[in-house]
Amino acid sequence: MRNVILYIFLLSTIACFSQNQENPFKFKHLGTSDGLSQSSVIAMEQDNLGRMWLGTRDGLNLYDGSGFRIFRNIPTDSTSISNSDILSIKEDSEGYIWIGTYNGLNKYDPRKDTFQRFYHYNDKNSLCDNSIWAIEEASDGNIWIGTSNGLSIYDKEAKRFDNYFDKGDSADNRLPSNYVLSILKANNGTLWLGTSKGFCKVMDKGGNNYVFQASHAPFGETEAFVQTMSLCDENTICVGTKNMGILKFDLISERFLDTKILNQNEDVRAIVADDNGQIWSGTSNGIVVLKNNKAPEQLLYDSKDQNGISHNYIKSIFKDIKGSIWIGSYYGGVDIWDDSNNNFINFNESSAKGLLSHKVVSSIVDDGNGHLYFGTEGGGMTIYNSNTKASRFINTVNSKIIESDNIKSLLLDENVLWIGTFNRGIETYNIVKNKFEKGVFPEPLNEAFEGTGINTMKKGLDNDIWIGTFGKGLWRYNKKDQSYVRFINKSNSEQSLTNDRVRSLMVDKGSNIWIGTQSGLNLLPFYDGSYSNNRLKRFFYNGHIGSGEDILTIFQDSKGVIWVGIRGKGLFRFNGNEFEPVTIATSNQVTSVYAILEGANNTLWMSCNEGLVKYDVVNNSFMTYSKKDGLVGNEFSSGAALKQGASTFFFGGPHGVSSFDAENISRNDHVPQVILTDFKIKSTSVKVGGESGILAQSMPFTKAIDLNHENTNFSISFAIPNYINPNSNQYKYRMLGLEDNWTHTNRPSVNYTIQRPGNYIFEVKGANNDGVWNKESASLEINVRPAPWLTIWAKICYLLAILGIAYWLIVSIRSKTKLKHKLQLEHLENQRNQEINDAKLKFFTNISHEFRTPLTLITGPLEQLLTDYKGSSVVYKKLLVIESSANRLLQLINRLMDFRKLEHQKYTLEAAEGNIIKFLQEIYLSFSEYAKCNGYDYEFKTEEEKILVYYDRPKLEQVFYNLISNAFKYTPSGGRIVISIKKDPSNIIIDVTDSGPGIPEAYRNKVFDRFFEIPEYQKPATVQGTGTGIGLSIAKSIIDLHKGTIHIDDGKVQGTTFRVSLKLGSDHITDKDINENYKFSDDLGLYVEQMETPLDDTFLGPEEVLADKEKDTVLLVEDNVPLRKFIKELLKEKYKVLEAGNGREALLKALKHLPCLVISDVIMPEMVGTELCAKLKANIKTSHIPVILLTSRTALIYKFEGLENGADDYISKPFNIKEFKLRVKNLIDSSKRLQIKFSKEERLAPSEIVTSSMDEKLLKKALNIVEDNISNSNFDIIAFCSELGVSRTLLFTKIKAWTNFTPNEFIQEVRMKRAAQLLEQGNLNISEVSYEVGFKNPKYFSKCFQKKYGLGPSAYIQKFSENLFDLN
Repeated sequence: MRNVILYIFLLSTIACFSQNQENPFKFKHLGTSDGLSQSSVIAMEQDNLGRMWLGTRDGLNLYDGSGFRIFRNIPTDSTSISNSDILSIKEDSEGYIWIGTYNGLNKYDPRKDTFQRFYHYNDKNSLCDNSIWAIEEASDGNIWIGTSNGLSIYDKEAKRFDNYFDKGDSADNRLPSNYVLSILKANNGTLWLGTSKGFCKVMDKGGNNYVFQASHAPFGETEAFVQTMSLCDENTICVGTKNMGILKFDLISERFLDTKILNQNEDVRAIVADDNGQIWSGTSNGIVVLKNNKAPEQLLYDSKDQNGISHNYIKSIFKDIKGSIWIGSYYGGVDIWDDSNNNFINFNESSAKGLLSHKVVSSIVDDGNGHLYFGTEGGGMTIYNSNTKASRFINTVNSKIIESDNIKSLLLDENVLWIGTFNRGIETYNIVKNKFEKGVFPEPLNEAFEGTGINTMKKGLDNDIWIGTFGKGLWRYNKKDQSYVRFINKSNSEQSLTNDRVRSLMVDKGSNIWIGTQSGLNLLPFYDGSYSNNRLKRFFYNGHIGSGEDILTIFQDSKGVIWVGIRGKGLFRFNGNEFEPVTIATSNQVTSVYAILEGANNTLWMSCNEGLVKYDVVNNSFMTYSKKDGLVGNEFSSGAALKQGASTFFFGGPHGVSSFDAENISRNDHVPQVILTDFKIKSTSVKVGGESGILAQSMPFTKAIDLNHENTNFSISFAIPNYINPNSNQYKYRMLGLEDNWTHTNRPSVNYTIQRPGNYIFEVKGANNDGVWNKESASLEINVRPAPWLTIWAKICYLLAILGIAYWLIVSIRSKTKLKHKLQLEHLENQRNQEINDAKLKFFTNISHEFRTPLTLITGPLEQLLTDYKGSSVVYKKLLVIESSANRLLQLINRLMDFRKLEHQKYTLEAAEGNIIKFLQEIYLSFSEYAKCNGYDYEFKTEEEKILVYYDRPKLEQVFYNLISNAFKYTPSGGRIVISIKKDPSNIIIDVTDSGPGIPEAYRNKVFDRFFEIPEYQKPATVQGTGTGIGLSIAKSIIDLHKGTIHIDDGKVQGTTFRVSLKLGSDHITDKDINENYKFSDDLGLYVEQMETPLDDTFLGPEEVLADKEKDTVLLVEDNVPLRKFIKELLKEKYKVLEAGNGREALLKALKHLPCLVISDVIMPEMVGTELCAKLKANIKTSHIPVILLTSRTALIYKFEGLENGADDYISKPFNIKEFKLRVKNLIDSSKRLQIKFSKEERLAPSEIVTSSMDEKLLKKALNIVEDNISNSNFDIIAFCSELGVSRTLLFTKIKAWTNFTPNEFIQEVRMKRAAQLLEQGNLNISEVSYEVGFKNPKYFSKCFQKKYGLGPSAYIQKFSENLFDLN
């Protein structure tokens, strides 16, 4: 059963292959994907320029080989075609194109690119019907039109139609039918008509009077339904009918011939005779080709045949000027047949035809008896019988012996076919016995080849077989004695193969072995009857790096010349000593040559990466063939080539095999003239007769154009109407006047931009697919007019202007001579001013140096005094004011020093990236309390909370301190000052705006000049004192260092806005200006470094030990959690530390816990530190609590005397840990010392006890109340609270904070001090004193006095008297 199925399969493959190979008709296709408007092609015509006109059911198509232009009916355009459904096309002798449609006749003027319409209407001189089936031009130039309802003749001179109808009578000279489908003018000038009821000749009776002579068909009694007519030869008309097939009409005897050349049942729609005398007839069931003295051949649509016709329903057939046959079908587009289509026969893989077992072919051999053997990479081996056109397969499916379907090489030795596989060694097949043979190789050799690829095999001398493997080197095997020798690569020997991966072999005429490897070429000479490694030579190999070229093929021609094809390097020729490269001059670069065979007349045929190349060695010329020319593909396999007979070649590759007869390859010698197709200005096509007036005629008929200066950027499109592989058409062009050399291109258009006016000539030539060039070029004269400003009149105006300018220059030179002396004097004056400025600056600098020394001697001890101060708060405040003023003076001196550096370009930038919003906000807050106290409307506006900028903090601090302080200086109290920040994509913009009187317009450009000051009379009355005139100059220099800008905004009517713009990112500053090691004030690293060295314990001292062992409470306010935790660790050993993350939380905790000290950062969320400080000082409950502010801008804080809402101390971040702990300790100890002092001093002012004016007033009031009630024994806490106006809790809190006494103890302390005073005066006795100070019982008074002073009242009086006596 299996054999029967195999037999049936072989028969089917034979039949399929036979049909394919016998069929010489191959077609190229044009469809909608190529640009055709619709796929049903009803009519075709070729004009005198070689362009093809294709009529479809939806548009008229003009095809020039490079593209389609489509004409459709446009309802709003009367010059468009009347209907898009085309029935017939004809070009007349004047070059007009006549187009018949289902709705009217059209005359297309190719020069004006317009249509003229003709319709049937109620006029005897109009068309007889609007459906136009046939058009023909008579000898007199009139146009004959066949319609669905009669015959119309258009008289060109009279411009009218004469109509003829079948009147239905029995006259012999009448029109056979009104349905006229075909009109033909014979070579002798006679006209013949084909109608639905017969065939007739037109007889001219003179005076535009015609009669019709009918000719009857020889078969049957019915008349022929004539659909088409064409000249079969000079004396024969082939008549295509609907009911009688094809009839032949003899023009000499004027009768039908009796010969039946086609089945009368065939519906013939189109007929044409080709140049070989074959008649092509299109039917409703395919194409029938009538060959001379041969049986008709029918061509039918086959969905699996890409080279067959596209549809069986044929509508039109046309023969072009070259002789190619164009076939239009219903929904099949256009099929084009030409002799060159059959240049190549392709073998490929197809399930229906089974030509090859697999598409990738790696090797080809033949046995000389008509059998071809194809080794495939995946389908085993295909055996093709060229006599029976049958193929059969040998693979792992139908054979148990062959172990791999991947065949890499074949070698036929006598009747044994050696089969080299990819990884299963070698199999041997007897082609006579049609079976595999075992035992050809010795077992060790079989084992050596197992798992190895056999890339190539060649026969050597006598019984030698040379075997090239992929990885195991070269083997020489002797069939006779089954001996073998192996040649391999040895890394340390130059007398060895360059590589063990052998790709190609060749045994030359001297029996020398050429071995091509994946890394170099080797020559193994035949010497003294043997082969030895000692004489091996290497080529294309670099021994230093151990690498060489990939040798794809080696070939020796009939003259003994060795040729080598290399991957990526092309073709090389051996001159006897070395290899010389051969440049393959083709349009596409050939980089790899896979196989080489020799043809006739010193030609080589080579497969390469661009298809096939025919190399004429003598003339050094090249001809390329690619897939566009009919090859199976553009890529081929190494060594897969075979020459059969004298001129038949086979080349195999990844897509199959291409075969051809080199002697019968058709060459296209038809070279149409290049035509210009389009002219575009700025990528827009210029319309014929458009408003621009550039084109009066369409481009093919335009010889010259005129362009103005605005239209010199243009493109020209062109085409060569060669339809054989039109994608291979080539062009060369030049623009004479601009260039003399030709430029080659494959593109059918070129762009130009002409900048110089003048006359130019554009020339273009074309070459067809076989590289045959036009002898004459198409040309276009281009005149570029000059721009109006370059005309003769413009040049005259220019000359006059030049003369006027020359006169003006003479006058100017005289004036400049007068001014020159004046300028020299001014220059001398400027030099003197500069010297004065330099002297002034030098003086200021020297004075600054002198001032800095005593200032340093002042600030140093002052800082030490503040650190160790233990006196009253009043003096402490005054010391802070002194410190602030000293620092302010030092700032002014430093500003002068900085200005000096700026003048000498010694001021450098030390920028680091940081959040400028926080930086500016801290500066803003430095002035907030001052603004509040003086009634300013002071605002800070920003769109974002964080903007990163590279800036130098100390320097930029000077800028904004100066701008804000100036705003306060020049703005009266109650005014408005706003700092606003905005951001754009590349900059940050900071505005400092005030509502002051503003800067006069005359001085706005001078305020940044050094030493400039607005005159006194221009300043507002509120401004006190004068400045140095360098603040804004320094500010501008600092902003310039940052590559930013600063200026006064002119938009404000009142007040002044200084606008500072800084760039984002770091591209604007150099690497040397960036401080990579900068650390923020909140960086713990600044403090951890200090901890590396042990700090002195400043808290140990006998006077610091408190009687109360409880720790004092400190409230720490800091939003930076790591820094807050760090400070807490510093303080927690000596203090009880409360934490808060923002001002609002801190305020609540302060009110609840009443700490001994508050330490707060300035910049925090929800409530900033300055606001927290103000709220604490403003609240009677917390006003006594000292506050320390941590700020990065300490130098900017205003420390005015009497500014009660300010902090008690300011510590700059980053701070010194030792100093920080000392200041905390001093502030807490200061409060305690004041409490102790209250109890010790007899007379102490309230201002010496408290630090806040609110506390001072409250304490003063409390003392007065007690003094007023000192003799009132009923005076108690309730009365005290009532008169003081506070609650008992608050009274306890405040008295305790001031004096460390309870309210009762405070009252008794005042009474005891008054009692002591009274006793010292000696005017009252002890009892009287006791009653005077509010005691009812003198004994209890004495007991309390004893407790306070350690002495009873009597002893105190005696001691005081003794002391007084001692003084005297």
